[in-house]
Amino acid sequence: MDAETKQVLCSILEMLKDQAIYLHRQHGWLMAVADTVETNADLDAFLKKHPFYRQAPRRDEQRTNEMIQKVDALIQLLKD
Repeated sequence: MDAETKQVLCSILEMLKDQAIYLHRQHGWLMAVADTVETNADLDAFLKKHPFYRQAPRRDEQRTNEMIQKVDALIQLLKD
C-alpha cells in the first residue's frame, strides 16, 4: 500500500474515532436526560408511549471502547 493511501485511510479512521467519541458522549447526555425523566411519573409514562422508546440490555460503552481500540490499532498499523 502506498504512503498516500495509508495517509487517507489514517485520516478516515481518525474521523471515525472522533465520531465514536462524540456519539459516546452524546449517549451519556441522553442517558442523563432519560434518568431525569424516569424520576417523574408523568413524564415517564409519556416517554414510554413514544414509538422510539425501547428498553433493552446495552453494551454501548464496552462496544465503543472496543471499537476505539481497534481503530487505534488500524491507525498504528497503517502508520508503521
